[in-house]
Amino acid sequence: MLAINFLSGNANKAEEIRMLGKREGIEVRWIEYEKLEIQSDDPAAIAKNSALTAFEKYRMPLIVEDTGLFIEALKGFPGAYASYVYSTIGLAGILKMLEGAESRRAYFKTSFCYADGSVVKSFDGKVNGTIATEIRRGLGRSFGYDPIFIPEGQTKTFSEMSVEEKNRYSHRAMAFESFASFFKAMHGAQDRQST
Repeated sequence: MLAINFLSGNANKAEEIRMLGKREGIEVRWIEYEKLEIQSDDPAAIAKNSALTAFEKYRMPLIVEDTGLFIEALKGFPGAYASYVYSTIGLAGILKMLEGAESRRAYFKTSFCYADGSVVKSFDGKVNGTIATEIRRGLGRSFGYDPIFIPEGQTKTFSEMSVEEKNRYSHRAMAFESFASFFKAMHGAQDRQST
């Protein structure tokens, strides 16, 4: 079975990505790692910088992920600064900022970056949706903005879904699936060259 190292300080992300890996036939090995983030509005730039920095430390093939939440009525805020905003004003602060807003449209964007010393490649995923009017934890999972984000075409927040259900719609699943296709093709090509 193929395997990849996933570096993150977030156990919830690691759980989602392990499940995605299993579905794709890739063993995801989580390495707890607090990435150093550059200041950027672009999750892809943050993930790329983090992957290169992590590769310099660990010297093994790896992926790093970064996600942003972009809310239309707030002109894209919090964007790539979602983690900082979550830790300061939290979900209640975001809902307060949206009081009276005509539109509650938003999207999540995730970027994975793969680095192995010779290849550096990014993979993006995006899901459109809306911000709920209240915090809805549902299944008790309270991961990031999941309790207030409703993916397009659904009525439940990500938090009200099981991990398996969320992975059918999520930005992270889309980005990981793109990575998995690349990774499997790359290893298939290497296998053909070695025979």
